[in-house]
Amino acid sequence: MKFKLLLVFVLFCTAVKAQTTPTVTPAQLKAAEDVLMASKADVQFTAGITTMLKQASGSLPEEKRAKFIEVMNSFVAKYISWDVLKDQLAAMYAQEFTEQELKNLAAFYRSPLGLKLSEKQPALMQKGAALGQQAVQGHQAELQQMMQEAFKE
Repeated sequence: MKFKLLLVFVLFCTAVKAQTTPTVTPAQLKAAEDVLMASKADVQFTAGITTMLKQASGSLPEEKRAKFIEVMNSFVAKYISWDVLKDQLAAMYAQEFTEQELKNLAAFYRSPLGLKLSEKQPALMQKGAALGQQAVQGHQAELQQMMQEAFKE
């Protein structure tokens, strides 16, 4: 019974999504790809993955970190790399922005300020991730207690 309800829900959500997904023109898609290249999204994407893997491996024993990163890099290259996801990312941008907006974004990313943002973005992401990690570590005992209480039953 639960499976049937879940199936109906998934089919309903898929139908609603299909009705609300805007039509993307080839020109919009091309403009979205241009935004991704102008913003150096490929470099930022790769840097973000590297940062996440370093942080995820940080909690492992030292002798397991290299192997963990090796396995995760292999997995990422297969399923989550820039080359695998770039077309889907461009389609996401094309669904959210008009062709003109995309052209304006690309122009911004090619401006001095846009270039500076692209240059600084990986370091800002890394610092932001470290900030989040520090916040969790600073309150880890509270989080563990909350989880224990939530899963008592």
